[in-house]
Amino acid sequence: MTTIPKLTTVAACRVARIDRDRFNEHVAAGRFRCAPCTVPGRARLFDPDDMIALWLFRDLMDDGYEATKAGYIACEVADAARRHPEARTISFVEDYFEPRGGRAFPAEQVPAASEWDQVLFSGTDIRKVTTFNIGKLRALIAHYTEEERSIIGERD
Repeated sequence: MTTIPKLTTVAACRVARIDRDRFNEHVAAGRFRCAPCTVPGRARLFDPDDMIALWLFRDLMDDGYEATKAGYIACEVADAARRHPEARTISFVEDYFEPRGGRAFPAEQVPAASEWDQVLFSGTDIRKVTTFNIGKLRALIAHYTEEERSIIGERD
C-alpha cells in the first residue's frame, strides 16, 4: 500500500514557489477557497491534488490574473483533476454569462473550437477555453515533493 505524500504549508509553499505569508493572506481573504482545512495550532496538509491548486494559483497570478480569479480557476481545475485522476489535461471553460465563473472538465469532453458555434456545452455557449497539462503538472509536483521530503524529512 502506497502512502500519499502530504506537505505542510511551509513545504507546500516552497514546492509551489509561493510566499507562505502571501498565501495565508489570500486564504484569510477568501481568494483561495480550496486550501486544505485546518484548526488553530495545526498545519494544513496538502496532498498532491491540493498541490495542483496551489501551483496553478501561483502560475495564474504570475500570468497576470488577479488573485480572486486565479484562486477560482485553480480550485475548479484541481477539483476536476481530483474527480478525474486519469485525465492528462483539464480545460477551464468560460461562457458569456458568468464572466467571473466557469467550470473545469477533462479536455476530451470539451468540444473542439470549430464546433463552438453549433453546440451548447453545459447548457450555454463557450466563450473561452484554457487547457492545463495536468499530467505534466502532477509529475513536476511529485518530483519537487520528493526533493523537498529528501531535504527536510517527512515531518516538515
